[in-house]
Amino acid sequence: MNAQRQRFWHVHFAKKTQHPKATINYLGRYLKRPPIAGAKLAHYRGEANLSFRYLDHHTGKYETEEVSQLELIKRLIQHIPEKNFRMIRYFGFLANRVVGNQLSKVREALGMESHPPRTPALRYGQMIKSFLKVDPFECILCGGRMRFAAFHAGAGRKNIINEALSRRGEGLA
Repeated sequence: MNAQRQRFWHVHFAKKTQHPKATINYLGRYLKRPPIAGAKLAHYRGEANLSFRYLDHHTGKYETEEVSQLELIKRLIQHIPEKNFRMIRYFGFLANRVVGNQLSKVREALGMESHPPRTPALRYGQMIKSFLKVDPFECILCGGRMRFAAFHAGAGRKNIINEALSRRGEGLA
């Protein structure tokens, strides 16, 4: 990693276009998902200046900044890649091809803990059983284990569960 930090990085700046139509096409490639959402614009009424909100990562608070239209366009344009320009999102040990094998080795070399394994998401049956103390897959007639075969529209889940509980004398309100 230290070798990469010392390496000279080339920052790409777009060339000036000669035709307005080319500029529009150039912007269109980037603006299909805008870098600043309309909801972030705090104030704009066709005047020379506009203000927008952003999250300051140093303070953790939202800040408002006022800039001219030209300044905002300059800031947006610096993110537009050239046509056929290949962007690199992850590099080195974070590259998609090697991250699975290399990231654990990097963490180990730096003395960091590896990520704890993800806990599997609770399924419907597990949630109902832990919340209502009723196994939704236990047959209310014989007590055997049911297997999901099909869904039929009709009575809602709450009604079915309440009915089963009331048969046991434990009904919901």
